[in-house]
Amino acid sequence: MLPDVIAHRGASALSKHENTLDSFALAIDIGADYVEFDIRRTKDKKLIVVHDAGLGSCMYKDMTYEEICDMTAPLGYTIPLLIDVLKLCQGKVKLDIELKEAGYEKQIIMMVREMYHYEDFMMKSFMDTAVARIKAIDKNIKAGLLIGIPKGDFKRRMNEYFPERRLKACNADFVSPHYSIATKEFVMRMHLHKKKVYVWTVNGITELNKYMHRHIDGVITDMPDAGVYIKRELA
Repeated sequence: MLPDVIAHRGASALSKHENTLDSFALAIDIGADYVEFDIRRTKDKKLIVVHDAGLGSCMYKDMTYEEICDMTAPLGYTIPLLIDVLKLCQGKVKLDIELKEAGYEKQIIMMVREMYHYEDFMMKSFMDTAVARIKAIDKNIKAGLLIGIPKGDFKRRMNEYFPERRLKACNADFVSPHYSIATKEFVMRMHLHKKKVYVWTVNGITELNKYMHRHIDGVITDMPDAGVYIKRELA
């Protein structure tokens, strides 16, 4: 099987603003297999698609969606609602959904399930509790654990390189490691444990070519155009 090409926050290297409807539309036009995006919730309980927790000192969780739009409009973009992303992508591309916060997993799941079949989306988080919660709410959802924080000590790095215990505890279906963790040995070991491997975030032709030859199940990239090109070459 050829690896899936997953457009990180849409075609983020090609679009003016990541995690926007324009970025996702561009990824769809390029031919990505999945679009990847992050979900947070506003003060008025609207689900929004955005990576950072806030803008400057203003936290999105403490603001209404209208207040957020008033803040981003002068900057030339709008943070989309989850429902708008779901409508844009429906029937065109699969979804790789990252939960940035815990506590409202059910709200996200109910919204996504109304519009997508199980085979058309997957969910993931750095938070073991969020992954476990997803699987507890609906065991049919494909859910995975993200690993590879930027500044981890030796103990944390070893815990990430050998995540089997954590994967079992949270009932994860797959693991999504930072590329620095995704050695050939790691990928082989995860596959022996029947866990798929989706590597993040791989950019550049050389690096994409290297990791897409490691029998991974998917590559998350800011450059889905390059990923699609290499996948076609592999085929």
